[in-house]
Amino acid sequence: VRHLYICDFHKNFIQSVRNKRKRKTSDDGGDSPEHDTDIPEVDLFQLQVNTLRRYKRHYKLQTRPGFNKAQLAETVSRHFRNIPVNEKETLAYFIYMVKSNKSRLDQKSEGGKQLE
Repeated sequence: VRHLYICDFHKNFIQSVRNKRKRKTSDDGGDSPEHDTDIPEVDLFQLQVNTLRRYKRHYKLQTRPGFNKAQLAETVSRHFRNIPVNEKETLAYFIYMVKSNKSRLDQKSEGGKQLE
């Protein structure tokens, strides 16, 4: 399905995250570092062990050998929550890619010949 605009699902999701942040910062003062890691929560425990291992290998995370799935998922979750993200830039890039019907894989092939 080709998107000509941001779909209602993603629009509502973005607005709900913004509203939750506004409420938390206005209610609690926003001084607690705990609030930044609460939204949005990604359940990495649902991933397969091989996927967690590939993530660990890609980011060169140090762990003891023989970690079980729960320990590996906890390590990956901790790292994932601490990756810095420029939200405005990421959302703008996402919307641009959706509107232009492109993916990151398309960018790699732009230098070469494209079949249409």
